[in-house]
Amino acid sequence: MGGWWDMAAEELEQQYSPSRWSPRLGPDEVIQAHLAAAAAGTQRARAGAQTSLHVPYGDGDGEKLDIYLPTDPSGTFPVLVYIHGGYWQCLSKDESGFAAPSLVSQGVGLVAVGYDIAPKGHMDAMVLQVRRSIAFLVERYDRIRGIYLCGHSAGAHLAAMVLATDWTEYGVVPDIKGAVLVSGVYDLEPILHTYVNDALHMSREVAQRNSPLLHIAPAAPAAAACKVLVAMAQHDSPEFRRQSREYVLALRAAGWSVSMLDLAGVDHFDIVEKLSEDSYILTQVILNMILRA
Repeated sequence: MGGWWDMAAEELEQQYSPSRWSPRLGPDEVIQAHLAAAAAGTQRARAGAQTSLHVPYGDGDGEKLDIYLPTDPSGTFPVLVYIHGGYWQCLSKDESGFAAPSLVSQGVGLVAVGYDIAPKGHMDAMVLQVRRSIAFLVERYDRIRGIYLCGHSAGAHLAAMVLATDWTEYGVVPDIKGAVLVSGVYDLEPILHTYVNDALHMSREVAQRNSPLLHIAPAAPAAAACKVLVAMAQHDSPEFRRQSREYVLALRAAGWSVSMLDLAGVDHFDIVEKLSEDSYILTQVILNMILRA
């Protein structure tokens, strides 16, 4: 059985075009619906939560955080750090607060991370920015009790790269207790041969340097204690689903505590949009991971 490298160019493009796989709407419509749902959910979150918006973690235009505090922020509290998708070239932290209401009501903070998307940002810089945002949180907010990562699509890739960080370079050791990686890409090499790379301009070396699948360290005690959940949608493409399965197997082989969740009835987009709903299974799984730690 062949791999992605045996696919014709047209098939590879289709496999890495998530909007073509939704049974709900056409490719353009599902993207527009996703943008609208994320923006509307974030507006509701901002109206109902105590927030600190556009907090700079660096000097760059995109290096800002939106922080949604728990309803009762006295004492210490855990934080979910959300890293948005958009194939590294669209979306922003400004549409990334939609999960906040379900979290803040349970005493969990949410931090939406901004980073410089392409064409301004390039892959090495995006990975560095997200890592620096985590270091900033650790250094500046001593009330945080445990960090949980959550990334969607390209954001899941960036969250996975955070798991591969050598923190000695940053002078901090973040207490990353868990990671929820939703419909992610963990090997960037296939992306080189698709339209996605038109804006990213990745070389093979850059793709390999920033592929989480190629940078899984044997789990040290802290990593072994970090629970990783890899979630994928029933209507993700076969290639997206394959990448999730392979990443799970590689983490498991390296001694990480990892599980997989295959969510029925959702596509690449509403798998994460529904985090605005308290009763959604992935919302409940995330809260259980955090509150039972």
